[in-house]
Amino acid sequence: MKRSKRIQFHTEEAAALRNTAALAPGTPGSRQCLAEARDHDSLAEAARVGDYPHPSEHITGTDA
Repeated sequence: MKRSKRIQFHTEEAAALRNTAALAPGTPGSRQCLAEARDHDSLAEAARVGDYPHPSEHITGTDA
């Protein structure tokens, strides 16, 4: 996936998760959605600066 697509994907996922969290604020599901949105924000920023994790790190946690 190209860098611009990674940024777009993670930005859109974060926005969607925030919208979902807004439907039931303060619930455990809402907090989980907000935590996942922050993860997507971090990944979008990593893609912007060129520090995006290698795909194998998502699966195995190694630098394969």
